[in-house]
Amino acid sequence: MAGNKVGRPKKAPAPEHLVREVLPYEQIFTDDELQMYRNLVNVYLEDFEVDDLTSSDMDDIMDLAKNRILEFRLLKESKGLPDRQLDTATAIEKLSKKNEKIKESLSSRRKDRINPNELKGFSIVDLAVAYDEEVKTQHKNRLERLRIEEEEIKNKRKDYVGNRYDTYEDQKDGESE
Repeated sequence: MAGNKVGRPKKAPAPEHLVREVLPYEQIFTDDELQMYRNLVNVYLEDFEVDDLTSSDMDDIMDLAKNRILEFRLLKESKGLPDRQLDTATAIEKLSKKNEKIKESLSSRRKDRINPNELKGFSIVDLAVAYDEEVKTQHKNRLERLRIEEEEIKNKRKDYVGNRYDTYEDQKDGESE
């Protein structure tokens, strides 16, 4: 009995596994649509931390991608057929409304998971100070590079005595004129 696990598994299947292997979308989508579906799901998943996804989130993401593919299919099939375009427009409008509800649901659940205490005490002043520090560091690095360059130039001219035909008297006369 000790080996039997009761309840929900600790680690849910990875979202990619669920999307690619558990649900048989290849049975309802053509190859092109399946590729588009997977790309859409990947784009939507980028908005979330994979560890924070719930089953509801995954359902919503998959439904959102599925609805986009269905919209595409409807538009493709009604192309050039004016009598079908009215029915298509109605169906697409319904899908769009569902998509908006799905997006709102995903957004509200994502907001619920944000810890408000995590960003407490962070203000515009902190951003300004961070920016000032970055600019200050850039100026300091530039100044250091210029000093090194100046030393190199001075070292190159260290043994330079000027024109050997110039005399001290000629230089004084040139200044007074």
